[in-house]
Amino acid sequence: MENILFIGFAFSFLTLMSIHVYLTNAFFLQLKKAHKEMWNSLGQPRWKIHFGDQTFQEAMKYIRKKKFIDLDDEVLLQYYKKIKRVEYTSIAIAVIILFITILDIIQG
Repeated sequence: MENILFIGFAFSFLTLMSIHVYLTNAFFLQLKKAHKEMWNSLGQPRWKIHFGDQTFQEAMKYIRKKKFIDLDDEVLLQYYKKIKRVEYTSIAIAVIILFITILDIIQG
């Protein structure tokens, strides 16, 4: 039974991570569309991970610290709220996955 729960929660976690990628990219696209100067100043962020490239990390800090609030953009705010919901739900699911794994180990 634990295996089925684990697989279900793991699939949910992966789905949420895909949604997070989509929402983060949508945030960056809105920033590019409505606030080109800010988008340029952040290094023209988009969803990418390259070792040694700090533009993506800096853009994520910009989102997490809510520095975009000064732009007074309701669309960016809505994307932010969705991103945070996905992050909190993902953390909860990761804790559940960990709990199921520990329970499985204890039961032997």
